[in-house]
Amino acid sequence: MVDRIPHIAFLVALGVVITAASVIGPRAAGAQSNEFRDTRAHFGLGGGVFTFHGPIDLTRPRTDVNFVREHDPGIAVLGSFPILSERFYFRGLVLVSNVSTEDGRDLVGDGRNAYLTESVLVAEPEIVWTLRPGSRSRVLPYLFTGFGATIAAPFGSDGRNEPDRPGSGVPGPDRSVFHLPIGAGVDVALSGCFSVFGEASYRWDLNYVWRNEVDYHPHQSSLILFGLRTCVRNPFRPESPPAGPIPAPVQVPAYAPPLQRIEAVCDLAHLNSVYFPEDSSDLDDRSRRLLDENLDALRLNPACYVILKGLTDHPDSIEAAERLARLRAEAVRDYYLSRDLAPERILRIEIEGRRRSCKKGDECTMNRRVDSTPVDYRDD
Repeated sequence: MVDRIPHIAFLVALGVVITAASVIGPRAAGAQSNEFRDTRAHFGLGGGVFTFHGPIDLTRPRTDVNFVREHDPGIAVLGSFPILSERFYFRGLVLVSNVSTEDGRDLVGDGRNAYLTESVLVAEPEIVWTLRPGSRSRVLPYLFTGFGATIAAPFGSDGRNEPDRPGSGVPGPDRSVFHLPIGAGVDVALSGCFSVFGEASYRWDLNYVWRNEVDYHPHQSSLILFGLRTCVRNPFRPESPPAGPIPAPVQVPAYAPPLQRIEAVCDLAHLNSVYFPEDSSDLDDRSRRLLDENLDALRLNPACYVILKGLTDHPDSIEAAERLARLRAEAVRDYYLSRDLAPERILRIEIEGRRRSCKKGDECTMNRRVDSTPVDYRDD
C-alpha cells in the first residue's frame, strides 16, 4: 500500500541527492551560463503558498459540499546542479507546510483528512528545462517536472496504523501519496552568484493508480513559491598552482657564436578575450570555447607567442582588483597549458587593477576580462 512507503528512506535518499549538488554540480557542465550566471551548483530557500485541492473528509465521496481549496504558508529548500550544458539541470525540493493545523481541524471536524489536520511534507526530485540557454539577459524562464511524494504527519500520526477497508469507499488512514509536479518559473540574476526566482506549479495525485479503492477520490495540490538562490562553491576544486621560480639566464661563453634566429612572422591580428562573472575567476563553457578557438589559431601559427593581460575592477581597492586580475589570468594560462600549449609560448602575464566605477552594462563587462595578445617573439 502507498500508506506504507518507506518515508524515512525516501527523505534520506533525497537528502543525499541534494547534498551531491554541492559537490558534483561544480564539476558538471554549466547550465544557465552567461556573463550574469556562474556554472556552479546552487542552493535555494523560498517561501510561498501551498494549496490542498480535494475532499474535506477523505472518508466520504468528493462532492461540491465535500470539497475545499485550503491555502497554507510553506517553506522550501532547494538544491540544483546542471546535467546538460545550458539546457537541463537537476533540482531537489523539500517543502514543509500546514505547520499550524488549527484551521484545518476546525474545517474537518469529525471527519478524516490528515492533509488538513497535520503538518505536510513535500519531497521531490525534478528536471528543470531552461527556455533561454546561453542568453545574455538577466531573466531566465524555465519549466520543470519530476516525481515526488506528499506526506501528511511525516514524523508520526495516531491513526497511521489503522487498517484500510478495500471496496468500502473508505480509503483508511490516507497520509502519503505519490504525485507528478508540473510548473513554470522565472529566475532573475542579481550577480553571478545570486538570483531571485518565482514559480508556480500543480501536483497531480497518482495514488489512484495503485489503489483498489473504486470509490477513492484523489486530491491535488499547488504551490506558488518565491525565493533566493546562491551558488555553492566546490570545496574540492584545486587552486591554481603557484608560479614556478624564474630560471637563471643562460651563460653564453664569449667565444661562442651567437645563436641563429629563425625568422618567422606571426600572422595573427588578434585572439579572443574571455569575460568573467563578477568577483569570480572560474571559466564557464563559453569562455572555454573561445580559448579553444585561440588554441586552434596558435597551432596553425607556430611563430606566434601570447601575452596574457588581466583587466579587473573591484569596489574595495586597486590591490584587491590586481589580485583578482592575476587569478583570472592564471586561470587562462592554466587552461592553455592543460591543452598542451608549450609553456614558452606564453611570454608573460600582465595585470591592471582599477577601482570599480561602472554601474552596469558593457563597461562593467569589459572590466572583467583577460586578453590574449598574439606577438612575434622578436617583437617582444
